[in-house]
Amino acid sequence: MGLALLGVPFDSVRPLLWALDGAFALAFLVDRLRTPNPTRLTMGRSLPERAGLTVPFKRVVELSIATPLGLGVELREEFSEHFEVVERTLAGHPKSPPAADDPTGGPDSGRLEDGRARFVRSYRGLRRGVQRVGGMRVRLTGPLGLVQRQAQLFGTQEISIEPALANLDATLRLAASERWHDLGVRRLRRSGGQSEFESLRDYVRGDDPRLIDWKAFARRGRPIVREYREERGQELIILVDAGRRMAATTATDARRGWTKLDHALDGALELAAVALQAGDRVGLALFDRNLRLFVPPTRGKRQFRKLREAVFAELPSSLDTDLARALREVSVLHRRRATLVVISDVADPFSVPRQAAALSAGSRRHRCILATLDDPALRAVLAGESDARPAERAAAFLLEEERRVALGLLRQSGARVLDSLPAEAAGGLLSAWLDARRGGHARISS
Repeated sequence: MGLALLGVPFDSVRPLLWALDGAFALAFLVDRLRTPNPTRLTMGRSLPERAGLTVPFKRVVELSIATPLGLGVELREEFSEHFEVVERTLAGHPKSPPAADDPTGGPDSGRLEDGRARFVRSYRGLRRGVQRVGGMRVRLTGPLGLVQRQAQLFGTQEISIEPALANLDATLRLAASERWHDLGVRRLRRSGGQSEFESLRDYVRGDDPRLIDWKAFARRGRPIVREYREERGQELIILVDAGRRMAATTATDARRGWTKLDHALDGALELAAVALQAGDRVGLALFDRNLRLFVPPTRGKRQFRKLREAVFAELPSSLDTDLARALREVSVLHRRRATLVVISDVADPFSVPRQAAALSAGSRRHRCILATLDDPALRAVLAGESDARPAERAAAFLLEEERRVALGLLRQSGARVLDSLPAEAAGGLLSAWLDARRGGHARISS
């Protein structure tokens, strides 16, 4: 149209320009007629009902239309702010990384080859709980590229982001085969307790010499050890701190964005699964200043699903924790003697005496284990593995000394105290639980 206006003063080119304008208008009209309303598309979107925290999952969109028209298509999808785009597979193209300059990862785009297109996108959930994938804006581009039509399609779909439990299957297999050394238990010493004699077998390297049956040794002429069977049906209650100190993020690798509570729940559920497999009754509690959640102990596969569903959406609160109150309330709700595993952090220096007193009181009735979660960033500074400034290193050494003193005070409470990095907590928990179950003391691998 602009060229036609410019050609008005020139009689010789005016017909040619008008012919070009007419051809363009005709092409536009044809393209418009051949570009259907996006609502005519047959569309389907699928995604899993659940996925592990930071574990990539796929969303698949399939489009089709009765008449193949060679249309271009572009999809823009609304999704939770707690999702991260990992990868896109565009129609007719290989896998593509997300667009670095676009927080949405960029649109999914391609062509409706033979009237069909399939778009696969990988997301990663960065926060536990029920998250949502919302509406999708679909834009169709005509075969000639002159017309675009768009529409908002789809409703909301939900996906449950749960604790990842990436090592659960392997841990259960190792526990079932009693390959405890692969789970962090180097050696176990028995000192009586809740176990009973089961059989005799030949001594193998690494067995506790105190298990040697000297009468059988004299009869057979070679070392023979006694094997014991642990009493089934013991009580285990896992208490997980969900207060403000557990909101600290701790990882920069594949578990980037995990809080200490995320690690704690993963370790707690892994321990619960192994204990349930061993025939124990297992319960779980969440606490901050108050007891937020209590699942009474029982046994069986259904109990693990119940525990997992009870905690998967729980997030750290802004409150300080009151361990003494949590232990008192658990003792009221569960009156039988049990092994109590508390997964928490070392309190601030002014609160450590109260934390130790709470453990001391709890240990008079139950076998108490406290698993404290250290800060990986702090350990990296202390090990010289970061570019910390001198003032930051000095502060790190001061915090480490405060933690060492606090752990010493907590160990005087009568409870067993573990100190590990969040990502390594599960191994220590399994070691301590197995040791408490057998009535002895286990050495935990570093």
